[in-house]
This record gives sequence, C-alpha cells and structure tokens, in this order.
Amino acid sequence: MSHATSDWKWPLSRKILSLALLNLFLIAVVLALFAQWQFGLSVESLLLGPARDRIMAIANATARDLDATPYTSRTELLADYSRRYGVDFYLIDPRGRSLAGDGPQLPQALIDRLRTGLRPGAKGPPPRGSKGPKGRPPDGEGPEGGPLLGDPRDRPLVDAPRLQDGPPRARPTPDRPAFLTVTRNPLTYWVGVGIPTNGPQGEEDIPAVLLLRASSIFNSKLFFDWRSLLWLIAALAGVALLCWWPFVHRVTGSIRQMDRATEAIAQGHFDNHLALHRRDELGHLGEQINRMAKRLEGFVKHQKRFLGDIAHELCAPIARIQFALGILEQRIDREIGASQQTHVAVLRDEIQEMSGLVNELLMFSKAGMQPIEATLQPIELGPVVQRAVSHQVPGSGTIQVEVPPGLAVIAHEPYLLRAISNLLRNALRYAGEDGPIIITARVKGDQVLVSVADCGPGLPKQSLEDVFTPFYRLEVARTRDTGGAGLGLAIVKSCIEACRGTVACRNREPSGLEVTITLARAEGVSARI
Repeated sequence: MSHATSDWKWPLSRKILSLALLNLFLIAVVLALFAQWQFGLSVESLLLGPARDRIMAIANATARDLDATPYTSRTELLADYSRRYGVDFYLIDPRGRSLAGDGPQLPQALIDRLRTGLRPGAKGPPPRGSKGPKGRPPDGEGPEGGPLLGDPRDRPLVDAPRLQDGPPRARPTPDRPAFLTVTRNPLTYWVGVGIPTNGPQGEEDIPAVLLLRASSIFNSKLFFDWRSLLWLIAALAGVALLCWWPFVHRVTGSIRQMDRATEAIAQGHFDNHLALHRRDELGHLGEQINRMAKRLEGFVKHQKRFLGDIAHELCAPIARIQFALGILEQRIDREIGASQQTHVAVLRDEIQEMSGLVNELLMFSKAGMQPIEATLQPIELGPVVQRAVSHQVPGSGTIQVEVPPGLAVIAHEPYLLRAISNLLRNALRYAGEDGPIIITARVKGDQVLVSVADCGPGLPKQSLEDVFTPFYRLEVARTRDTGGAGLGLAIVKSCIEACRGTVACRNREPSGLEVTITLARAEGVSARI
C-alpha cells in the first residue's frame, strides 16, 4: 500500500530537528548547573542578570526623585512608580523599618537577608562592636550594628560626608547592587537595591533600601523582557537549523528517494534507478536497492519468458490433440455410436480448458515481455468498454456503464480491452448474482480512473494485494466450477502496466469489491466530470 508523506504524523526530519533543539536546551541547562556549582552563580544572578541594568537605572532615578521630593511626599512618589512599572515600591532602612509611609510586612526570610548582609552567601552578621581598619566598623555593619546594603569587598563610589552621630558611610557600588529573595505562601519576589537618601531632619546619605515587591517576575517588563527571550530562542533555533538542516535535508531526501523506489519495485516497476551520490551507508544502501531491482527484473523477465516458452511449446500438441479429437468424434458417430459421446464431450472440455490456460499464459508473458511504448496512443474509453461488455456471456449478470462520452486515455487498445474484459468476467463469475456490475470513469488531474465495482462478498483484507500475483487463488475459489487458473487479475496487471498505468482494488461498504485502473489522460479529448 502507498503511504504519502503527508500521512506521516511525525516525519523523520521533524524528529531529528526536535532532538537537536532538545539537545541544545539540555546543554544550556547543564552549563547553567555547572556555572552555579563551579563559579557560585546563584539563582538571583541568573534571573536578575539581564534586568540588573534596568533595576539600577530605576533605582538611581528613584534616588534622585527622593532627594528632590519633600520627606512627607515620598509615599505619593513611590505609589506613582508602582503604577508606572506594575510592582510595589517601598523604601526601608537596613533594619527593615519603613522610611516612607506604611511599609510592607516583611517576611522572616527577607529580614534574615537584611540582617546577614546583602552579599550572597553571607553566613551571618559580624559581631557587634568589633572594629575594622582605621577604627571603622566592619564592612556590612552600621554604627549601631545594623547591616549595610552592599558587598564588603566593594569600594565606595564617592566619599560620603561624615554624619554627626557616627563614622562615614559607604555607598554601595554597582558590582553587586541588587539582591533577590523569594518567599512562599503566597509566592512573592523581593528585590532590594541599596541607595542613599535624606532623613526627615535633612540628614544626608542615610543608607536605605529601595524594595520592590512583585507576585511574578515574568509579567512585568521591569524584571523580565520577553523580547530578549524571543531573540534568544530565535538565535538558538537559527543556530540549530543552520547546523542541522542541511544534514537533515540531505538524509531525509535520500530516504524519500529510496522509499519511492522501493514502492515502485513493490508494484513491479523495476526500471527505477536511484541516483544517490553519497559515500556513506545511505549511498551503499541505494546501490544495493539498484542491484536488487536489476536482479528482480531479470528474475521476472526470465519467469515470464519461461512461461511464454512453455505455453508456446504446448500450443502445437494441444492443436494436434484437438485435431485428433475431431476425427475421433466423427468415427464415434459412424462406427461406435452415441453411447460414447459423453466420454468424448468430457475429453473435449478438458482440452478446451487446457487450451484456455495456455492462451492466458501466452497473454500474460506477452504483456510482460514486449515493449509497446511506441504503440501507446489516445483511445476513446467508451467504445472499448462497450466492446468488453459485449464479449461477456448474456444473462450472467447486469452490467451498468457510466463512462462520459469523449473521455480518452493513453493506452494500447488490445491490452486495455483484455484488462477490462478480465475484470468484468471476474466480477460476473463471483458476484454476478449479488447485484449489478458498475463500470465508471472519472478524471483526476491528468489521469483517468476506471473502476469496475460489484456487490459481492469482497476479499479478505490480506488478499487485496495478492490477487494480482500470478496463480494466486483463494482457498474458497479452488473448485472446478468457479476457480480459474489464477491468472485473470495477473493478466490485468500486466496489461495495464504495459500501458504505463496502475491497478488496485479495495473492498466496498457495506459489501463488494472495486478494482480501479489508473491511466494517463489524453489531452484535449475529454471533459471533466
């Protein structure tokens, strides 16, 4: 049976490309895990890395606006930022206390993060009261023991002025300016950025934390830019296609050629030659298919030649037997009498059956051996069908012909007539009593489909292709009354293939068998149905 490429739900090219994309994705995951294990890159570095510049730019703008806004108006300013970016803006000190309006209720994980310092991997706050170099408090601790925002290894952007109640404070550097904390029940993302701000009494450069709260980092352009992800996916897909598509295209193209060639070989067309210019396993497989087709063609030709030679050699003795039988019938009438006529009639039937078998063998071998391309010509289909109908035994069944006038095909008329006659004879023999035999013809593109359908019991599904094999007969048909030699449909196939056409059969619903002949349509002499 033929399987078109469009019927494949998951073709090989799609499988290979999907595997390539999956491989690329898994490599990216492995590299991310390796970077986290080997270089200590945390989840916040992966998630906030692309958005760090945007968050820092917004934090700097917020710091400038806070400096230019009266202390009592900071709540309205942060609310305006919240509406603008779709996340909640808060201003707190390193201890978690609100510096603008009513602050949020901080989860314990965020409080612990503030207390342990904002450097990822910090184990805990330094001891209170310990002194750093030159009498300064240790990095990460304020004048009262509270943690500062920033990495202890960072150097200050500018020297901050000394406040009245403590040593100078250092502004965080942009090397590690932001942190991310994720809390559950409900799922909330907290992003903090250290910024300097002014106090309610005009104090300058008070360390503060600009805190951003969001329920998701994927629905806000502040954290996650879908355009960047789309560009990344497009780039990865482009790299995968650039690397894999030429290889996949060549491999699947070669496989498609071999599929078409083997399908043609299965249908008996052994003259298909694969031209695969490859120096790999597929090229070697193509060479083996060509060799197989050539040997099969030789086997089939030798078989048909052998059958033809046998049939030809049998014609002479059968003719002599028939001649002798005619003389015997005359002598029986004159000398022996009518009592022996029954035996002579049985002998005559056997000789006629043998003669018919030999004629079918000759027709089968002739259709398969003789090149008749030069004799193919446009033939009007209607008169050929009518002649085939007239050759059938009257009263054996009803035949309905539905062939449009003027419809013509490219064929060899004697072979086409023999093929249609064999199909009609086969249908009348096995289904003539079950209903009418219907002959139809229709145009499909540049082809004409001629169908012979009956209302009989049909065929077993496993026998639909085997019935065109020479000498193939169903077990139920092996009787003297109904069973032939098994060459009727084989002759149909040989005749139609000699006309450069194809033949196939299928079971009808609810019952019946339909055999369809496909031939090339003759240009300009037929009308589309």
